[in-house]
Amino acid sequence: MASARYTLNIKPEDLEPEQPRELTKKEKAANWWYYHRVHVFIAAAVLAVAVWLAADFFGRTLPDYQIALVTEQYIPDAVLYELGGALSAFGQDLNGDGQAVVQVNGYQLSLGGEAQESGAFAPSSSAVPATVDVYTQMAGMTTLSGDLTTRTSLIFLTDDPEALQSSFELLAAADGSLPAEGAGLEGVELFAFPDCPALAGLALSEETRAYLDGFYIARRGFAGGQTLAEYPEENQALYEMLTAGAAAQ
Repeated sequence: MASARYTLNIKPEDLEPEQPRELTKKEKAANWWYYHRVHVFIAAAVLAVAVWLAADFFGRTLPDYQIALVTEQYIPDAVLYELGGALSAFGQDLNGDGQAVVQVNGYQLSLGGEAQESGAFAPSSSAVPATVDVYTQMAGMTTLSGDLTTRTSLIFLTDDPEALQSSFELLAAADGSLPAEGAGLEGVELFAFPDCPALAGLALSEETRAYLDGFYIARRGFAGGQTLAEYPEENQALYEMLTAGAAAQ
């Protein structure tokens, strides 16, 4: 029991617990910010990324046609953009965005190459120097495989059709069918780029023209009743326009 001298002058109200002071609105806001500021920063960062992605997606003009360019050479962006822009004159606005856009996708990889200790892939012929490093080879193989899996491109441009056909057996005959397995280029419909009047008449720079002079144009064939994922008839019509008047190889 507490001593009387300690409790003598204590009033009843002194024994009541002290009530917490009501915080002002400013103090409440400061207290909330102290405990939640990290969450706010994270939410703001996520929102900023979402807004950026949405703006990038909705502000981007989607292609109506996609063409694959496969080569072991280095592919300048100027070649892809310039060629795509010139080919757009032959296309139609298929997706309704008000523009006819042909997108040329470049896939740089060494077809049939062998890994070297130096970290490069060399073609099977030692007479050709290795020009594709491991990382470029992996990126080219991955993106081209994605194109084939999603059935994105009907029209193919390549400067080594024999190696492309040997590796993937995707180039079609004149009737659109795939040649017999292991037949190589036998039966493949193939046109030299400079031999096609439509391609030869494109408004291209001298540099781009020189780059493409050694290329061939062909189309992809499909097995098992498959076809291009989007706009197969329109892509076929574009192929026929670009190769009209040329003699197959």
